[in-house]
Amino acid sequence: MKHPLNLLLLVVLSVVACSHQPDPATVSVDMAHEAEALMALEERWSEMYDAKDLDGIVTLMAQETVLLLPGQPAVVGIASVRQATEQLMADEANSGASVSWKPTSVVIAPSGDMAFDYGTSTTVLADGSEVTGSYLVVWVRENGEWKIAADIFN
Repeated sequence: MKHPLNLLLLVVLSVVACSHQPDPATVSVDMAHEAEALMALEERWSEMYDAKDLDGIVTLMAQETVLLLPGQPAVVGIASVRQATEQLMADEANSGASVSWKPTSVVIAPSGDMAFDYGTSTTVLADGSEVTGSYLVVWVRENGEWKIAADIFN
């Protein structure tokens, strides 16, 4: 090698160029449109949950999705979260309960690649009484689509 320093410089510049994140000020994100899209996804997710559409729900999950259930260890990964969701659905069906939720607000990162929303949940018990709760969902972009990165509720 005639010029190892030149090669090293070329490698370093390539790594820096490839890892450069765009300046949030130069990224054009239609925040209102993205917020509407996420609100619609939350509502669709709640409808799928009510319809016991587990396959549909799984399509909303990020590859490294995390579910945080009250008082339990984190459930990590699509397969594990699918299994936990299926168990939640079965438990609710056996008890005669139903769960739904509605988003209140969405916050989108300036880069447009991450967001979170929060809202209220309602559990209707077999006797007709209602229990209200809260939730928070973190969303990430995977292949241009919003996916659930983390879900926590009480």
